[in-house]
Amino acid sequence: MSGPRALDSGIRLEIDRITCDAYGTCAELLPEGIDLDEWGYPVIAAGNVPLHLVDLARRAADSCPVLALRLVRVSIPAAAAVGQAAGDRRPETRPDRMEGTPPWPPRPASRTAKAGPKARRR
Repeated sequence: MSGPRALDSGIRLEIDRITCDAYGTCAELLPEGIDLDEWGYPVIAAGNVPLHLVDLARRAADSCPVLALRLVRVSIPAAAAVGQAAGDRRPETRPDRMEGTPPWPPRPASRTAKAGPKARRR
């Protein structure tokens, strides 16, 4: 059985976006799995870390100056991993979120924007 699951490490990279200060050392140490957005914050590749990159991922997590990156062991059955819908993924790995669309739905055309505070009469 030498399919894609045979090379899967069962380890996923996670980031604490509140703690991250965008130093970028993780992307320098693991360019295959971490990319930087336009402000320098990491964007983690979807899925688990491949088996041959686990040591580099561990090194990237250990070298984070503010400890915002961590490795998490996951155990997802193969059927659930294959049938995972785009809406079930983490927001930072969803393709529609990576193209620059806002995370909220746009305002309907029938609804007007709120007006500012009204001027007081004297």
